[in-house]
Amino acid sequence: MTGALIYDNLCAFYGSSQILHGVSFQVDEGSVACLLGLNGMGKTTTLRATMGLVDRIEGTITLNGQELRGPTHRRSMMGVTLVPEDRKVFAGLTVEENLRVAQRKAATGDDFRIEDAIQIFPRLGERLGQKAGTMSGGEQQMLVVARAMLANPHYMMLDEPTEGLAPSYVDAIRHSIDAARKRGIGVILVEQSLPLALAVGDRFYVMENGQIIKSFERDEVIADPDRLANMLTVE
Repeated sequence: MTGALIYDNLCAFYGSSQILHGVSFQVDEGSVACLLGLNGMGKTTTLRATMGLVDRIEGTITLNGQELRGPTHRRSMMGVTLVPEDRKVFAGLTVEENLRVAQRKAATGDDFRIEDAIQIFPRLGERLGQKAGTMSGGEQQMLVVARAMLANPHYMMLDEPTEGLAPSYVDAIRHSIDAARKRGIGVILVEQSLPLALAVGDRFYVMENGQIIKSFERDEVIADPDRLANMLTVE
């Protein structure tokens, strides 16, 4: 795959308040871009703007050569999906029903299937008949990530997917990101856990006050991880 998700001078507004100020970056299919920064710097708004969930945007988001615009469901059909921070499962449906409702054919014919999701998240296979609303937070997080992958997107956005999770669940989320990359899915990861970002990221963008103030290639971060860590520390 040779596509890309390209943000060009993106500005986003909630009412009269401007949150993003000219955000520009690119995510290639099959790569992982990490949006990093302190809380309130525009990371989540960038993801929400991608899905059309802000009041107004200026600038453009281009998905594989087509401008991404219109309502959320249209953007999803174009091949981008969001795993929000608040783990929205269909609480009254079983795990299997949650998964089946999300299934969508891949444009390439190489479908990600429920069997694939269970291979990544064996815990879900043990709970297929359980109501999703009765599962633990970590299990629900695995479910929403699996659902996103079952939509067979070109790009998957993860908003703080490991917040509050035990190490075993963090490992499962990392495994899912690696699996997405192998299938050619581009990933945008918003994550407070720098170790996870360093483990999976190909490119790192530091946000401050609604702007990207610095970007790093993976080789740069591996050579000098303290440089990035220091930019994410409250003085």
